[in-house]
Amino acid sequence: MVQGAPIDFFGEANHSLDDKGRLTLPVPVRDNLRKSSRPDQMWLGWMPGDACVNVYPVETMEELEAEWSDPSRFQSTGQHMDFLRLWKSRLEIVTLDKAGRILLPASKRELAGIKKDVVVSGNGSKFEIWDPEALNAKRAKAEERYLAARAAEDAQAASGDAASAPGTRLPRC
Repeated sequence: MVQGAPIDFFGEANHSLDDKGRLTLPVPVRDNLRKSSRPDQMWLGWMPGDACVNVYPVETMEELEAEWSDPSRFQSTGQHMDFLRLWKSRLEIVTLDKAGRILLPASKRELAGIKKDVVVSGNGSKFEIWDPEALNAKRAKAEERYLAARAAEDAQAASGDAASAPGTRLPRC
């Protein structure tokens, strides 16, 4: 990282892929990537159940590699090997070109249901590339889960049930 600055992606931007499947990364994403030791290199990943392509700077990938390669995180050796097969077989390195674009391979576009239009969405130490409709559906489900959990918390608080530990409440604005 440059000057020890953390890499933290946030916000979103709507873009379109060009005819060759290249995506021009938004300026805030490129600015954030400059904090990386390799600002021109990223890892693309996808896992079953993901509706997006995950994009990791080199440092994030190094942290994940150390964490996910630890077999003690898994219930069995078989589970660990299955995870590594699924995760590592779908990783690809892409390079940012001088125009600020990355090639989004057809295999990744197909896995994530991406056609032409995309949303680039920050998610902490990585960013995600989504089909706009898939992102809207994912957000709707997340909002439903959040509101249901919040309603349960409110009902518990109204009933005077002290079982809820301090600091475990959902964030509220």
